[in-house]
Amino acid sequence: MFPARVETMLRPVIKRFSPYFALLKKVKGRFLAGIGAGFLFAVASGFGMPFVVEKVFPVIFGQVQSILDVRQALVEKSDEKTADAMLEEAFPGKLAQAHKLEIFSAQVAEYVGKEKAPVTILFGACLFLPIAFLVRGAAGFLNVYWTTQCGLEVLKDIQQRVFEKLQRLPLGFFSGRKTGDLISRVMGDTQMLQMVVTTVANDIVKQPLTLVSALGYLGYKSYQSRESFFLLLCLLSIPICVLPIRIIGKKLMLRAAVMQATQGDNTAVLGETLGAAREIRAFNLEDLMAGRFLAGLGRWTKLHLKVVKYRFLAPPAIEFVSAVVVSAALFYGARQNFSLEAFLPLVLALYMCYDPMKKLGEVHNRLKQGSVSLDRLEEILDAPESTPEPVSPVTLSTVQGAITFHAVNFSYGDAPALRDISVEIPAGQIVALVGPSGAGKTTFASMDPRFYDPVEGSIQLDGVDLRELRKKDLRDHITLVPQEAVLFSGSIEENIRLGKTSASPEQIREAARQANAGDFILQQPQGYDTPVGERGAQLSGGQKQRISIARAFLRDAPVLILD
Repeated sequence: MFPARVETMLRPVIKRFSPYFALLKKVKGRFLAGIGAGFLFAVASGFGMPFVVEKVFPVIFGQVQSILDVRQALVEKSDEKTADAMLEEAFPGKLAQAHKLEIFSAQVAEYVGKEKAPVTILFGACLFLPIAFLVRGAAGFLNVYWTTQCGLEVLKDIQQRVFEKLQRLPLGFFSGRKTGDLISRVMGDTQMLQMVVTTVANDIVKQPLTLVSALGYLGYKSYQSRESFFLLLCLLSIPICVLPIRIIGKKLMLRAAVMQATQGDNTAVLGETLGAAREIRAFNLEDLMAGRFLAGLGRWTKLHLKVVKYRFLAPPAIEFVSAVVVSAALFYGARQNFSLEAFLPLVLALYMCYDPMKKLGEVHNRLKQGSVSLDRLEEILDAPESTPEPVSPVTLSTVQGAITFHAVNFSYGDAPALRDISVEIPAGQIVALVGPSGAGKTTFASMDPRFYDPVEGSIQLDGVDLRELRKKDLRDHITLVPQEAVLFSGSIEENIRLGKTSASPEQIREAARQANAGDFILQQPQGYDTPVGERGAQLSGGQKQRISIARAFLRDAPVLILD
C-alpha cells in the first residue's frame, strides 16, 4: 500500500529531475557505495534494532534464565510435557529461546568454566548493543559522507553547464534580466538542484528500505505469534500520514517560487549598489538604496519563514499520528497482557516505520522546492540560441576584412533598430558612423561579431555569409573596443594579454605604447604587474580606455570596431 502511494506522489516530480540524475554516472562507484551504506543503515535501523532489543534484553535482565528456573519448578510438580505447554502458552517463543541459551551456556562453560559462564554471556550480550550501534552509526556516516562527496561533483557540473550556456546565449537574452537574479540562479538554485539530485536520490532508497525492514519485522512477529494487530495498525495509519505531505507540498512550492525570485531581486539590488558606488554617493542615494535593500530583505524573510513553516510542518503531523498509533498499541498490549520484553520490540518497530515516513515527507517537500529552482535554471538551459553555429562551417584561410551588408533589417522585439541597410566597407578602409543617440550605431557594430543575426538580409566577411562561419573563427578576426571599457580582475599586463594570450612581454609593451598607455603604466606602483581591481576600479576612466585600446592593438585583427 505505502510503496504504491509513495510512487504515485513522487513519480511526476522525480521524472522532471531524471535528466540530472544522469550526472551521477561519473561518480557512480562512490554513489553506489553510499547507497550500499544506506542499505546497511536501513536494515540495521528497521529490522536490526527491534531484533536486538528482543533477543539481547531478555538475556541481560535474566528473563530467559527465570523461565528455565520456572520450568524446573513445574517439572518437579508435574512432567516436562505439561510444564513446556504451560510455559509456551504464558510466554510464546520464550521457552525455545531459553533452551538455545541453555545449550549456548553449556558451550561457553566448556571454555571459561561453569562459574564464569553467566558473567561471560552477560558481558557478550552487553557488548552486542554498542557493536550494533557502531555498525548503524558507521553506515549512516559513510552514507552521508559519500553522497555529499558525489553531491559536490554534481553541483560543479550543474554550475558549469549553466555558466557555459550563459556564455553561448545571445546578448538579447540579458536585456531586461537582472544580473543579480542570474547570479542567484547560477549559485543558489544550482545548490538546491544538487541537494535534490543527491540527497533525494539517497533517501528515496534508504528511507523506503528502513520502512520495509521495520514492516518486515512486524510481519515476522505477526506470523510467529499469529498476532497481526500491530502490522494492520501501521498499514492503516500510513494513508493518514501521506495526506498532510501532499497538501503541504503544494503550498510549499508556491511560497518557494516567490522566495527565490525575491532572493534574485535582492542580489540584483546589491550588485547595482556595489557597481555604482560613485553615482550613489554623488546623488546622495545611500538612504534610498538602503531602504530598497531592507524592504527586499523583509519580503524575503517573511517568505522564508513561510517556506520553513510548510517544510517542517509535516514531521510533527506524522509524529502526532505515530503517537496516536503507539498509544493504541499500548492500550491493546495492556489489554492482551503483553509482557514488557515482548511489547518493547514491537513498539520500536512501529516507531521505525514512522521515522522514514517523516523523512519521505521531507523528500517530497525538497522535490517541490527543487522544482522551483529547476524552473528558474531551465529558463537558462532551455533558452534558444538565436545565433546558432553552422552545420557545415566554412573556413577562411586568410581574411582581408571586407564587410558587406545586404538589405539588413533588425529589431529588438517590435522596435526596429536597422531598416534595409546595405553598405560595403572595403578591407583597410576607415569608416565612421555618425548619428543621434538611438540611431542604431552600436547595433550596427554588434552585427559584425554576430552578437545578433539580422531578421532579414545578410552580412558578409570577404564575401562569406557570417552565419556560415564558426563564431570563434569569426571573432578571432574582429576586435571590439566598447563604449565602456571593461577590465577584469588581475594585473594590467594580464588584461592587455587577453587580446592575444600567446603574446610576449615585448609585444604587450609595444601595444601599450601604441595606445599611449606605456607612460602611465610605468608610473604605477608595480608597473605592468599592478592590479587593476574589480572592473578596473583602481584606474581612472581614461586609463581603462587606454588599456582596452592596447588590448585591441595587441590582437591585431583585420577588422577593428571602436564603439
